[in-house]
Amino acid sequence: MNTKLTLSLDDKIIKQAKEFAKQRNKSLSKLIEDYLGGISSKISSNEENLPPVTKKLAGILKGKKEIDIKNDIAHFLEKKYK
Repeated sequence: MNTKLTLSLDDKIIKQAKEFAKQRNKSLSKLIEDYLGGISSKISSNEENLPPVTKKLAGILKGKKEIDIKNDIAHFLEKKYK
């Protein structure tokens, strides 16, 4: 089922997007639908669908709930230069 969606975008962006879609023999609506479909599939994807490099890195920060980069860097430098 298709539902109409109204977007407000800059004229220049709309013209560029229409040209981009035309070069690919697609409508602007189809181009946006494909893009949004790709985003939603990435959001809902599970670990099985991850690229190999991402799988290797997945879970590397387990156990650390929040990352405070400034504090982490300061702590690292304190330990390094003591």
